[in-house]
Amino acid sequence: MTHTKQSAWFKSGVRVLVILVLLVVPASLLAWFCGTGRMTGGGKLLQCTSDGSICVDVTGATSPTSAGVTNGYELHCDGSDPNNLQINDHLSSSFHFHLEILMTASCFDDGLASPNPPAAGFDVFVGQGNGTWSDGSTSIPACAEWYFVDHGSGHASSSYIRITDTPSTTTDFCSTQQTTPPHTCLGTQLLLVPFAPLLSGQNQAHK
Repeated sequence: MTHTKQSAWFKSGVRVLVILVLLVVPASLLAWFCGTGRMTGGGKLLQCTSDGSICVDVTGATSPTSAGVTNGYELHCDGSDPNNLQINDHLSSSFHFHLEILMTASCFDDGLASPNPPAAGFDVFVGQGNGTWSDGSTSIPACAEWYFVDHGSGHASSSYIRITDTPSTTTDFCSTQQTTPPHTCLGTQLLLVPFAPLLSGQNQAHK
């Protein structure tokens, strides 16, 4: 092979390597995960305006007894698969969020109550991830952040969810052990579920 051809092959190889790095690095090296175990569950949640002044139920009436949002999920503290999160907004033309990549996960015990049974070493899952916000015909990239709490038998589970229209890189929740719901997704807010007990359903921590 001539020097010219070797040089061309080398340049092509470098281009491919750069593209692969740009594609792979954001999804791997920029993610933060701490804790072990997983959390599953979901239920009915109250949907509120961006300032939290008005909360509405599925019929559009102001009410504390039914939900504007439902969710279901299985999420792993260490980022291992599977990580699934579906959030359904029943008031805004049936929009829903589907998680595509978990960017941040921090699982810890807040010391307020035991998540058992079943046995688990944590009771709070705070996370952030990117996915799509869709009404079935139109989809846009989105960022979701959440704070799910399981305080065990005899205590109501609590949740917080916020979704914006701008996918995020990631925020390190691990270094601070975030003890309040996050507010780190950038862009225009699409959905807010204020931190409150679930209207029905539960969050369940597992080893």
